[in-house]
Amino acid sequence: MTLRILKLKLSVDFWFVAVITLMLVLFPESKAVFCFIMCVLHEAGHLLAMLICGKRADEIQLGYFGMKIVADKRFLPPIKESIIAFSGPLVNLILFPLFYTSGKADYAVINLGLAFFNLLPVTMLDGGHIISAFFPDSKLHRKLSIVCALALLVIGAFIGIYTKENFTIMIVALYLLTGIVCEK
Repeated sequence: MTLRILKLKLSVDFWFVAVITLMLVLFPESKAVFCFIMCVLHEAGHLLAMLICGKRADEIQLGYFGMKIVADKRFLPPIKESIIAFSGPLVNLILFPLFYTSGKADYAVINLGLAFFNLLPVTMLDGGHIISAFFPDSKLHRKLSIVCALALLVIGAFIGIYTKENFTIMIVALYLLTGIVCEK
């Protein structure tokens, strides 16, 4: 499904709706809706930074691999590209103490987790975009992404085995590996 909001194209993939629906059905007591709202605010941080840095957003894609902003192909200096990439996690880092000091520690931790997760040096995440701004087309960066995702997979397996129920990190690592392999 595709919508237009002002000059911005919004594409919502079937898989995005399916994953969100599955999360809400499987985990009705979870903070999935809150997490989704924090992800939207995260992306709004990117959009604001793009506006400030002079880059135009052409489309927002909501798909299986999350939310993605497709921007014009205009070259920006690496520092501006890094500012745009860091602005999403910065929103979550700003929200962390706001929720924590208001007694909502679980909401604070979600924001901290989103910030640190997105700053991982994986090609499809903000940390990867920061590295790519300074080292474009680096084969080393792709290898670093795979190593990072594999390390998360091992950590996730240990946590899953230890807790006998929490395999979330392992699932996220598989998601990252799939995204890295599918990336052009």
